[in-house]
Amino acid sequence: MKLDLHILDSKTNARTAIIALHGWTGDQFALEPVANMLNLGSIKWFFPRAPYLAPTPKKKGFTWFEGSDKKGWSYQKTFDGLDSLFNQILNEGYGKMDIFVMGFSQGACLAMEYVLRLPFSIAGIIPIAGFIKFKDKLKLEHSQESKATKILLMHGEEDKVVDLDESKASFQILNDLGYKVDLQTYDAGHKIPLSCRAIIEPFIESN
Repeated sequence: MKLDLHILDSKTNARTAIIALHGWTGDQFALEPVANMLNLGSIKWFFPRAPYLAPTPKKKGFTWFEGSDKKGWSYQKTFDGLDSLFNQILNEGYGKMDIFVMGFSQGACLAMEYVLRLPFSIAGIIPIAGFIKFKDKLKLEHSQESKATKILLMHGEEDKVVDLDESKASFQILNDLGYKVDLQTYDAGHKIPLSCRAIIEPFIESN
């Protein structure tokens, strides 16, 4: 299965690929303004769109996970689509350690749930304003092969949508599992302000 995809290419022989995962009700264009704002240099951005329609009455949007705690959750289309996207990026000549996954809110949840189950490591993941939805399940199902993936957790101190305590809990879980993880906070609510560039850029350059 292939996900609908938007691509932003620096056109300067980019050696780094970033998969950017939008939040709940977002789409493949939701994080392009963030990429342009961050202006991180020679990077090829891949913006996939979640495969499930979000159940919202006001606007059309998309979700990476379909269902509810009561009915259960479906996300196989999401994982299959990301498998296909990873294969596409690797076939373009990028190495596994040239790839980062950035996610915002529900996309941050997905970044951790998906990447830490992979049978290999990538350069890093950047979950922003996120959470680990299935905490006990991830503890059991994370792969030993993913342990070299660096993790930069980021969260706004004034976030009223996803509490900062979620990223603190994620940090504790991932640290206990043996990942190299850092948690950085910033002065904002549930968003990615320009000040985040000073945190994200060094992480990408050092890895």
